[in-house]
Amino acid sequence: MNVRVRSRFITALVATGMALPIWVTAASDSLHKTIHLGQTSTVAGKTLQEGDYDLMVSGNQAKFASKGKVVAEVPCTWKTLDAKAEHDLVLTSGGVVTEIEFQGKTQAIDF
Repeated sequence: MNVRVRSRFITALVATGMALPIWVTAASDSLHKTIHLGQTSTVAGKTLQEGDYDLMVSGNQAKFASKGKVVAEVPCTWKTLDAKAEHDLVLTSGGVVTEIEFQGKTQAIDF
């Protein structure tokens, strides 16, 4: 392998290695799940009726959709759990959604 080919190979390898953390971060802060609310609840001041919702999280923004229509778009923050969540879980306090955990993940979202 001549010096020029080896140099290009090493450059490509380093560039790929530097981009990998960006790809992992982008994948870890976006999510699409179906969740169920067992009672009428509020999230960041928006009222959500009891039922199933498509939850789409991108960065620090969560969208709740019902029957294909976005019914709430609210800010959220990611947090790291001590262990992987055993189930998808919507935590509420006094009818207010405070956190959503995702099965098999160590990350959850807070409101």
